[in-house]
Order: sequence, then C-alpha cells, then structure tokens
Amino acid sequence: MKNLKYVVTLFLMLALLLIIPNVCNAAVDVTKDVYSNNGSMKFSFTGLTLDTTHEYEFGLTKTAAAQVEDWYLITEYTDSTAVIDITTTTKNLREVINTVDTGYITIKDKTADTVALQPYTVNLEIPYLMVTNFSVIDNGKELSYGGADTIQVALRNSSNSEAYYQYEKITDQSVINKYEEIKENNGDYNELQSMLKTTIPTSNWTSWGYWNGVGNFGMNGYGFTQSTIQAPDTGLYYMWVYFAGNGVKNLYGYILVDNLQPEIALDGISLPKTANVELGKTLTLTPNFNPSNATNKIVTWSSSDESVATIDNAGKITPKKVGSTIITVTAQDGNKQATCTVTVTEASNNNSNNGGTNTGTTVTPGGKGDTTVAPGTLPKTGIGIGIIALIVTLIAGAIIVYSRYNKLRDI
Repeated sequence: MKNLKYVVTLFLMLALLLIIPNVCNAAVDVTKDVYSNNGSMKFSFTGLTLDTTHEYEFGLTKTAAAQVEDWYLITEYTDSTAVIDITTTTKNLREVINTVDTGYITIKDKTADTVALQPYTVNLEIPYLMVTNFSVIDNGKELSYGGADTIQVALRNSSNSEAYYQYEKITDQSVINKYEEIKENNGDYNELQSMLKTTIPTSNWTSWGYWNGVGNFGMNGYGFTQSTIQAPDTGLYYMWVYFAGNGVKNLYGYILVDNLQPEIALDGISLPKTANVELGKTLTLTPNFNPSNATNKIVTWSSSDESVATIDNAGKITPKKVGSTIITVTAQDGNKQATCTVTVTEASNNNSNNGGTNTGTTVTPGGKGDTTVAPGTLPKTGIGIGIIALIVTLIAGAIIVYSRYNKLRDI
C-alpha cells in the first residue's frame, strides 16, 4: 500500500507543476510594438516583481517546454516593468520569428540565477501593412530591376521562399474615408491596420514578376509584383503578398494600392412623384442621382406616417394600412432630398403606379433605375479552465483511491 501513497503524492505534484507557472504569471500583462519594417518588435511587460539592483536577461523559445539556450540582457526595466527588444538582426531571435507566430519569453534574474517570469506567450506576427517597405503605393508606379524602386521584404528572399501576390478591392467606405483623411493630413497609414482585413485569400495567387535577394545573413528580399503597378479598376485595393518556403512559416501582408479618382459632387437626387402599393405586397424605391457617376451615393430614408407604411435603408416599403404617406430620401452628399407620395391600397389584381414603373417590387423615376450599392491583444497567461479541471480530477482521484485504501486496511 505504500505504492498507493506514492501514486497520490505524484498526482499532487503533477497538479502543482501545472498550476505554479500560471499562478506566477497571472498578474502579468504585455503590449507589443512592431517598430521596424524588418520585423523587429518590442514587448512591454507590466506586473512583474523585479529588483532594480539586479541584472535581468530574457530568452525567446518556440514552445513553452523548450529550454532557453541563448539569453539576452534586458537594458530597460523597473521594479515592475521590463521592455524586451526582439531584433531580427540577431540570428537566433530571427529564427524564432521566422518559424512560429506564437513564441514564449522567459525572464531570468541573472544576479540571483533564478527565473523571474515563467515562459510567457507572445504574438510574433508582423502586421500586414509592415511586411514590406510600402504601406501605400500609387497605381501606375514604375518599379525597376534591382534598383532602389523595388518592394523590399524582410525575413524573406529568393533563396528561402517563393513570392506571390493578388489584388482585392476595398469596399468598406469607412476604410476609404479614413484612408483619405490620413492622406490629406500626411498621416501614418499604419493607423488603418485595425480597420483592415485579416482574412487571407486562399487561392488565385500569381507569382511576382521579379523576385530576388539573398541579403545579409539571408534576411532581405526585393523585387516587384508588376513592373508597372496596375490595379484592376478604380478604387482602393489590397495588393496581398504571400511568401512560402521551406523551413520558414508562411508570411502574409499587403500594400494598399491607391487608384481612387477625384470625387464627383452630387448635384441632385430624384424619385417618382407618386407610387402605389397594395397591402400584402412591398415596393422598393430607387433614387436617380445627378450626375449618375457621383462619388457618394449614400442615402437615408424616412416615412412621414409609419402607421401607413415603413421604409428600410434599402428603400423597401412595407405597407401597414390603407392611406398615404410621404417617403423622403436624403443624400449624405449635401443633404439633397427628394420625395414620393406613396398610396397604400386594398389588395387587388391591379398593379399600377403613377410617375414610375411598378413591377410590384421596384419603382424608379421614369422607369430607369440606378443599380448602385452603397457601399492584436496578446494572450495573457492565467489559470485556464482546462488546467483547473485537470487538477480537480487528479486531486479527486487521489482522494478516492486513498479513501478506499483506508477502508480496506480497516477490514
């Protein structure tokens, strides 16, 4: 029965081994700053317990269980904070960033030769807008072979990866508006990063027109997707870039391609003067814009009597009772307005409407429609639920086994 006691003790020790690192790191938090287009990044830790009279080192590993082989001196710290600088010019640090998106930082008290922070999870992904030396590139820009006018890429080159690209049009008007604001104020386009897409295309990749570079210690590549940047159409585009190779992780990013045209102001907006809709059916009003190629075609709708009929953001009218209501459309550009008197009639087989063409669903001025359409917290290390459940199970199992042993001994 002594063996049984050893088993119980082993269960408890395993539970402690699982919980201790999480308890030690529970109060710690971290923020990340990618400060260079070469992938270098800083991690600012808070909630630490350090001695400012001691020296501290850090290590970066690919897994929590890996032993730190190379330690680097921490030069910026207080009694509760530390800044860890992961520079890609350092080969061993670069190899971790090149291999995994999630790494683990350990902090050691060099003076006392003790661990001050157990392996802590950090996000090693490079923001998509910082994968190359361009955040934005103008459509039509000419790029050259091997010259200064190339797309520069850190951590990837022709000796370790293949390079691919594709275009994707940006349809989110809030992104376009923010981009134009930054452009007008000569601001930092990296402010857009939190608004931009993170869903990576899964197909339709095209090889770069030119891709080269071995670089210092195999770091840097350069080339161009096209010798002349050519977006498929007008507008703002993602030019996605993708690097795939052996022994390195897939690396994704994008450059914004600006093919926006000058804004065309809206002079006016119109609707049919009148329209009819039967109870039990719906009617969609479509405004005409003058000029038809006006840049901003965002509108809002309202009904003067919603007890007679309501209208949604797409111009779809839902009748409620027999009667009349005035439908008003208001353009965002200049607050220009147009109205239509809509009469709700009893249900019948007669579909008619004054001032427009009614198919039972859509009414447009003069029967002509406009088919326009308006357009990285880092994980904290704490006591996870799975770990708690495992610990509880281990302890409960140990108690049951020990209890049965005592009962058998009493017999």
